[in-house]
Amino acid sequence: MVPLSTINLSDEAKPGYRDEFHLDLVFKDHLRMKTNLVVAPAYSYLQYFLINIPATFDQEGKTIYKARNEIKVMDIDGITIVVKKYKRPHIINQIAYGYFRKSKAQRAFLYAQKLLSLAITTPAPLAFIEEKRYGLLKESYFISQFCHYPHLMRELWDYKASDKSALIRAFAAFTASIHNQQVYPIDYSPGNILFEKSQKEYHFALIDINRMQFKQVTPRMAAYGFRRLRVDEDTLAEIATAYAQIQHIEVKSFIEKTQGFHQKFWRKPH
Repeated sequence: MVPLSTINLSDEAKPGYRDEFHLDLVFKDHLRMKTNLVVAPAYSYLQYFLINIPATFDQEGKTIYKARNEIKVMDIDGITIVVKKYKRPHIINQIAYGYFRKSKAQRAFLYAQKLLSLAITTPAPLAFIEEKRYGLLKESYFISQFCHYPHLMRELWDYKASDKSALIRAFAAFTASIHNQQVYPIDYSPGNILFEKSQKEYHFALIDINRMQFKQVTPRMAAYGFRRLRVDEDTLAEIATAYAQIQHIEVKSFIEKTQGFHQKFWRKPH
């Protein structure tokens, strides 16, 4: 745990983080480790819990995913949170993220704020943490609320409900809606799209959002964006048809582009 005497607090607004709470911590030893914590204003009361996440991550919480990155679920003060620890970058990216580029954790935090401002559902961001040694990024964490939507779009592969077509149309409409708001998820994979059904309506949420672009989405980009969906050709064609009709795109050519990108992607080993 971090002794409070080593914490230097500052809540001054900084460029790019208007109104966020900032905390910088420096270990006074040969490692010259600096920990930067940025907390959303609504959760500043959790600052002392959050700053200790790097020290307690291995022991606390329940792991729900572990591969390149590790994701844990934790409970604090009546809130279920998700903590994502990103894999330590290689030395070139340690320099890039330390001095020139926003880290994945920082981008996830900022993009979540952006999506929520557009009324696009994503788990509320609590904070992000960066640990740097001699200015090089070593470890980073993104902390958000837990999303309680019970389904992943992975289920579209073997979704047995009688309203599969309704789900497809709703998904196409959701995708068109975010594209029309100039939101383009680069990792638009079925594991990053959650959904729930409320009465007769489907609602969707985006997770794992550190790779996104905010710009006008062309039909070619839209077709390319569907490439990661693990679905059969008929289901993909149904998605592409619904999207094209909503966007007033020529249906046949859009289906062909979508299927072409999809086939090329899934020919590669994954």
